[in-house]
Amino acid sequence: MSEGTIKNHAASVSGSLLDARELAAATPRSLLATFEAILAELRGRQVVRTNDAPAGQYAEWLSCEVLGGALAPNSEKSFDLFDGAGRKIQVKSRVLRNGSRSERQLSPFRSFGFDVALVLLFDTQYRVVHAVEFTTDQVQALSTHRTHVNGHVLIATDNALSEGVDVIELFAAPPVG
Repeated sequence: MSEGTIKNHAASVSGSLLDARELAAATPRSLLATFEAILAELRGRQVVRTNDAPAGQYAEWLSCEVLGGALAPNSEKSFDLFDGAGRKIQVKSRVLRNGSRSERQLSPFRSFGFDVALVLLFDTQYRVVHAVEFTTDQVQALSTHRTHVNGHVLIATDNALSEGVDVIELFAAPPVG
């Protein structure tokens, strides 16, 4: 990793427990072991509930903390949480790293048994940069059915996000974590 790359990377990991030079010097195995340790700590804190990549689980946990309510059981396929008003919320999220359209493609909607879909887009520091609610009808209208994934895929472009209700103010001062 070049000096310029290290400086750029250091900017992208500010607030991180690890210095960019430590990351650059670490072996792939060491980085993966650190990732596993961090994932175990997040599980212990109940921020994530499985060994899957943490962005989606963090989005669910954060949404539950911000909106109140309770997380649905992991086995629930139609929604992720009930909010304080009793709405069934399906949470979809992505981390925006390079600005490409592909990184705004959300995981497929395979059922529509929810009241609201909440789309959260994070920067690389896991700060919410977009928070938008969609009705089931809006999700169906804005998404494309893709047979190979057996679901409807929504790409959270700025145009698509403008069709929903912007709720970023709810996430302006998220809970610690």
